[in-house]
Amino acid sequence: MHVDTCTTLFIYVHGSNLTNKMRINTNILILMISVFLGSVLIIGVGNLSGITHAQTDSPSNNGSTGDASTVSTMTTNNTSSDSIPTAQSVYDTGVMALPSEVKGVIIFIPDEAHHPASDDKTISPKNPNYLPTTLEVPEGTEVAFVHDDPSHIHVGIIKDKDGNAAWTTTPVKYPDGSDTKSLSSTGSPYSISDKQYSPPMEGKIVVNPEKSTGTLTVGGFLCPTDQLSDCKSQFSTAGFEIISEHNFVTKSVQKDIAGANTMLIYSTAVPIKDALNSLAPIIKSLPYK
Repeated sequence: MHVDTCTTLFIYVHGSNLTNKMRINTNILILMISVFLGSVLIIGVGNLSGITHAQTDSPSNNGSTGDASTVSTMTTNNTSSDSIPTAQSVYDTGVMALPSEVKGVIIFIPDEAHHPASDDKTISPKNPNYLPTTLEVPEGTEVAFVHDDPSHIHVGIIKDKDGNAAWTTTPVKYPDGSDTKSLSSTGSPYSISDKQYSPPMEGKIVVNPEKSTGTLTVGGFLCPTDQLSDCKSQFSTAGFEIISEHNFVTKSVQKDIAGANTMLIYSTAVPIKDALNSLAPIIKSLPYK
């Protein structure tokens, strides 16, 4: 009877200890699971916060300004695009002032550029004959013209501030480009005229003493808005980057230019002569006649 009592007592005590250990182990396990889930929750919230922050800071490509007839958009460019005038600025002022990062500039001769404003046949009011009308560049920048005025041949005459001819371009046929020229700041400002169509064709080039130190080739371009997607695709394929764009409405008696049009400002790292060759097929695809 004494042995049975001791045995029973031993079993009871041992069982109690085992139960307590199991409870302790269970509590530890629950604590570990709680810590793990808490860590996962903190990491998840942190990642969600980061994603939300990144989405908030991302630039939009669909910004708009002005009235219903004009829309401008900017695209992020890793080539100092912040210092290159926007398409809307060039459209509104006719001026393109470029930084030292630019090595070459292509002046665009728009469709119907040979007409005076009174004919109501030009696309961009502030850039009727040349895009841009006024170009400002650092010294050492190469300049060229590209032709989008079908059925006409243009010869540009560039004169220095004293009226002396500094450059007479090669005859430019649609859709080709001219020869290139680097102008000195000592002769600035330079006037631009056309051998056959001036007036009304006129423009200006200002060369600043600051030296060109970059490699970019930059220019402006006009295309119908309903052809914009195809136009931008061609630019991308040819190695150009669209820096900014501006939509506007042209009021003209000329049917092929009347209506919605878009001004593009582009850049490329290729030399200016290669850029001229790449622009020719894009110009030829436009409906301007």
